[in-house]
Amino acid sequence: MPTKNLGENEQLLLGIEPKGISNVSQTDIEAVYQQQPNRTFLASTPYLAIYNFGKRFYSPSRIDERIEELRTKRANKVAEAGDSTKSRRIQDRFDRRIARQRDRKEKGNLLMQIGEPPAIYDSLLMERTMEQVNIYMNTKGFFNHELSYEKQEKGKKVYITLNIDENEPYRYSEFNYTIPDDSLLKVVKRYEGRSLLKAGDVYDEQLISAERDRLYEMVRHNGYFDFIRAYIEFEVDTSFGGNTVRVNTIIQNPEDRAAHKAYTIRNVYFKTDADRFGLVRDTLEYNNLKYLAYDQKFSPNILDKKVSVYPGERYSQFRTSLTQRRLAEMDVFQFNNVSYSKVADPTDTLAGNRLDAYINAVPSKKFQETTELGLTYSERRPGPFSTVRLKIRNVFGGAENLELGIRGGLEGQYNFSNPEQTVMIREFGGDAALTFPLFILPFGGKNILQDFNPRTRLYAGYTNVNRLEFQRTLHEASLDYIWFKYPRPLQTPTVQYVFSPVNVNVIQVGRLDSTFEADLRELSDMSRSFIESFRSGFVSFIGFNLIYNTNDFIQSRNARYLRVLSEVGGLSSKLGIMPEFANLRQFQYARINPDYRRYIPLGGQRYFVYRVNAGVGSPLFGSTALPYDKYFFAGGASSVRAWTARRLGPGSYRTLRTDEGNVRPYVTEQPGEVLLEASAEYRFNMFGFLNGAVFVDAGNVWMLKPDNRPGSEFQFNRFYKELAVGTGFGLRLNFSVVILRFDIATQVYDPAGDVNGNKFVIRDFRFSDVFRQTDPAERRTNLNIGIGYPF
Repeated sequence: MPTKNLGENEQLLLGIEPKGISNVSQTDIEAVYQQQPNRTFLASTPYLAIYNFGKRFYSPSRIDERIEELRTKRANKVAEAGDSTKSRRIQDRFDRRIARQRDRKEKGNLLMQIGEPPAIYDSLLMERTMEQVNIYMNTKGFFNHELSYEKQEKGKKVYITLNIDENEPYRYSEFNYTIPDDSLLKVVKRYEGRSLLKAGDVYDEQLISAERDRLYEMVRHNGYFDFIRAYIEFEVDTSFGGNTVRVNTIIQNPEDRAAHKAYTIRNVYFKTDADRFGLVRDTLEYNNLKYLAYDQKFSPNILDKKVSVYPGERYSQFRTSLTQRRLAEMDVFQFNNVSYSKVADPTDTLAGNRLDAYINAVPSKKFQETTELGLTYSERRPGPFSTVRLKIRNVFGGAENLELGIRGGLEGQYNFSNPEQTVMIREFGGDAALTFPLFILPFGGKNILQDFNPRTRLYAGYTNVNRLEFQRTLHEASLDYIWFKYPRPLQTPTVQYVFSPVNVNVIQVGRLDSTFEADLRELSDMSRSFIESFRSGFVSFIGFNLIYNTNDFIQSRNARYLRVLSEVGGLSSKLGIMPEFANLRQFQYARINPDYRRYIPLGGQRYFVYRVNAGVGSPLFGSTALPYDKYFFAGGASSVRAWTARRLGPGSYRTLRTDEGNVRPYVTEQPGEVLLEASAEYRFNMFGFLNGAVFVDAGNVWMLKPDNRPGSEFQFNRFYKELAVGTGFGLRLNFSVVILRFDIATQVYDPAGDVNGNKFVIRDFRFSDVFRQTDPAERRTNLNIGIGYPF
C-alpha cells in the first residue's frame, strides 16, 4: 500500500488533471504546478514503492558517523604525509569521499534516487498552483478565464481536477509607435511587415518578448552598433473593451544624445593565425580586405566567399553573425569571432560614426584522429568492431579537408546448415573523402549558392564482406554536391540536399556457398533473377537525397524529420557512355526511399515518437534484377525489432526447414522490392541517465512480381494483412556523448503464421528465446543492442 507510511493527517497526491482547455498547452500548465503528484502506472505507484523500499536501508546517523570517520582518517593521513604536495592529494581524495557521503545523505541511496518521495498533499501549495495557473492563462490572453479545482479523496489518496473555463481571449486590434528618432522610425516601419504581432491574433506575452528580440536584432542589423534591448518598451492597453488589445511600441533615445548613431565600416582586418608575441604579421590585401598572417596558409579567394563584412557598408549584426557561422562551417578554424572598435582619428571627419572590423580566426589542428570501439550483438554472440579515422585540414590551402578511415568488425550469424551453431562473419574496409568548401563544376560555378554552405565531396571506398553465404568486395567512387537550407540565416540548417551526378560501384564476388547459390537459382526461376544480383557487376547511378530535420542531437524538441533517398542506375550504358566494363554485369534500375519521423514532447522527459518508412525499387530497361545492396530488407534493431535482421518477409512467405530437407526454399536474408514499415515509441525517463521505452513495430517487404516464394508479391487487396507486428520494452543508457540501447521485442502477428497456420503468435512468447540459439524462422523474441535511438 502506497499510503501505509503516511501520518495520521497526511494524504498522498496522485494526480492533478486540467480540464476544459482547448487553446493552451497542457504541458505548459503542468510545468507551473507547485507540487508534482506521484507518478502512477496501471493504478500503482512504482516509483514511490522503490523509494520506500530504499528508505529501509537509509540511515542518516550512519552517514554522519561515516563522515566523522573520514574526517579523522583524513587528519591522520595528512599528519603522517609531511610533504605538502602529498598532503594536498590526500586532502583532495578524502574531501571527494566526504562530499559523496553528504550527497548521499541529502538525496538518499541509489534506490531512493531511482524512486520518488511521497507527494504529501499541501493545500497551501495547491493555492500557489492556482495562482501560477492564473498568471499563465493571463500571459496567453485569457484575461476573463475562470479557474477552480475539485479535490477527490479515496481514503488517503487525493486526486485534483483543475476546471478551466478559457472564455473569449483578448486579441490585438491596433499597433502604434512612439519613436522620437525619425531615422530609426523609418527603419522600424520599413520592416513592419515582419512583425510577429498581427491584428486579430490572440495576445501572448511570450510572443511580445519575441517581438522585442526581433526589433532589437533588426535595429542592430541596420548600423546601430550601440543599440541595446533596454531602449525598447511595450505599452499594452486593454481598456477599450470588446476583448481588444492596443500595443504601443516605444524606442527611447540615448540619455546623452538626441538620436541613435548608425555606424559605417572603415577597414576590415582578417587574422588567420594565433598571436605570437613580438612578431609582426604580413599583410595581403584582397577585395578591399586586409589579410594578416605570419604565414598565409589560407587562400584569400576562398575566405572572401565566406566574409560578409566589407568596408563602406553599414555595421550589421546580421552580417557579423553570418560571417562567423560561415567560417565555423568550413571546419578549419578552432574558433572565430568578429569584433569592432570605434575609429578615434582626429584627421577623419567621419570618425565619430565609423568602425574598424577585426576578424580573428584561430586554425584547428592540422591532423585530427578519432577511434571508435564497440560491440554488436547478433545471433547470441557479441562481435567487436573498430573504426579509425584521420582528418587532415586545409590540404591545399583552400580550406579543403581530407578524411581517411579504416574499419573492421565481426558479427554473429546464424548457420543455416546447423541451427545450433553461430558463426562469425567478417567485414573490413576503408575510405577517403576530400571536401571542398564550394562547388567545383566544369563551367566554374564557384560562387553558386554561397548562402547555402555549398560543398563538393570526392569519395572513394573499399569494403570486403566475408559471410557464411558469400564473399563480396565493393569498390566505390562518387562525386557529391552538398548544400543546406536555413529557416533563418543565423539558425541551424533544417534541410540538407545532396546531388550525386557520378556514382560508380564495382562489385566482385569471390565466393558463393553452393547451398545459398542453389536457393538463389530456385528463386530465379520466376520473373526476378536473384542469382544475377550475386554476379560480379558494375553499377553506375545518379542520386538525389533530401533530409529535413528540425530536431536536436538528443531528440528533445517538438520536431519532424523527413529523408528521401532516390537514385536511377545504369543510364550510362543506355546512353553509350560506358557500354561495357571488364565484362561485368551491368544493372539498370530506379529506387526511392522516403522516411518520415515525428517527435512529440509530453513534458517531464516523456516523448511520443513515430516513424513511417517506405521504399520501392525496380529493374529497368529489361534488366532482371537489382544489385543485391539495393534491395530492401526488414527486421533488426532499427526496423521491426521482433524479427532478426533482414529476415522478415517477403509478404506472407514462410521459411521452413526440416530434417528431410527444405519444405520451401530457405534463404537467410529475404530481399524485397517494396518496403513498408511503421514504428511508435513512448519514451520516458526512469531515473538519472536511465530511460525506458515501450514500442510497437509493423512492417514487411514484398516483390513487385511473383517469384518462387509463395505470397511474396505485393497486392493492394492484401498487403495490409501481411504487415508483421511486434512489440516490446527498451532500456536506454544516456551517457550524453553516446546512448546505449537494449530493446527486447516479441512477435505479435506473423503474416506467415506458425507451423499450424496461426498468425497471432503472441502466446508463443518465451523470454528464454533471448538467450537460446534457435532457428530464426521459429524464434519469437529477440534482444537488440545498439548505439543511439532506433529512429
